[in-house]
Amino acid sequence: MHELGAITNILKTVERVMAEENLTQVDTIVLQVGELSGVVPSLIEECYPAAVFQTPFENTRLELERIPGIA
Repeated sequence: MHELGAITNILKTVERVMAEENLTQVDTIVLQVGELSGVVPSLIEECYPAAVFQTPFENTRLELERIPGIA
């Protein structure tokens, strides 16, 4: 399940941006997922609580925006 790895990398990116911008918290992470990306949105939603458990993002909401594929 590479969705958990994707979430982990996203959280690392958010942590870096928080440090650069001197932010102390994040309310919502908005993630755009393309239909052709190879990522399954429902698995992202299922993995998210485990990925943020006992981290600074534990109370952060995840919002997924599905982007239609164009081929």
